[in-house]
Amino acid sequence: MSTKLGIVSAKGGVGKTTTAINLATSLYDFNQEVTLVDANTLNPNISLHLDLPPSNYDLQNVLNAGSGIHRAVKAHHSGLKVVASSIAIDDTHANICRLKKVLEELDGTVILDSPPSIGEDMKHIMDSADKLVVVTTPELPAVVDSAKTIKFAKRMNKQVVGVVVNRVKGDSYELTRDEIEIICEAPVISKIPEDNEVRKANFQSMAVVRYNPYSKATIAFNNLAARLLGRSYKQPSMLSIKRLLRF
Repeated sequence: MSTKLGIVSAKGGVGKTTTAINLATSLYDFNQEVTLVDANTLNPNISLHLDLPPSNYDLQNVLNAGSGIHRAVKAHHSGLKVVASSIAIDDTHANICRLKKVLEELDGTVILDSPPSIGEDMKHIMDSADKLVVVTTPELPAVVDSAKTIKFAKRMNKQVVGVVVNRVKGDSYELTRDEIEIICEAPVISKIPEDNEVRKANFQSMAVVRYNPYSKATIAFNNLAARLLGRSYKQPSMLSIKRLLRF
């Protein structure tokens, strides 16, 4: 049996891929069997974020063949299993309507990264997922686009677990949790703080939860993973001291 969780938003640049990678890694660290799938076949980024070598068989090949996703599963040194999409401009064509069928071959927890849209590709990604997490930033345009995403999902009778608010600085120019929940008509289940450690981790082609286990973003991603699993999470002891000693 598998559980498929779609990481979605109509807005680009809100951190869907970063959220998908770090959530998947954190779930793995909670002893879950996790496969990370880059379902953004037009502009994929997961292979770049994780420094995966080029492959002769990617998600586009699987979708066009209609089966054989295990051929595209690659073992990453983080412990994750990854199904990447080809970044080659000539490999963008993919029969996305077959996504739900080919994902049925996977076991465990499947995390689906997605493109920024509420078009046909997003429709098939949502249809393939059991549950959805919507990612936004605390600015009005991003939150409004997230509200559109949630309304689109509800019309498809898909379960929206909640909203992850990314890159939170906590200044007076941001929408509050209450305002976001009112606009989206969905609960905020995590607020990921703006954290320069995320940029450093991306530069190293790593999830921040591995790059710096004591960073503010790491603690937030671990809390999110625990919440989705229905578990409690106890953050590391003497966290402030460990952060100081790391630098």
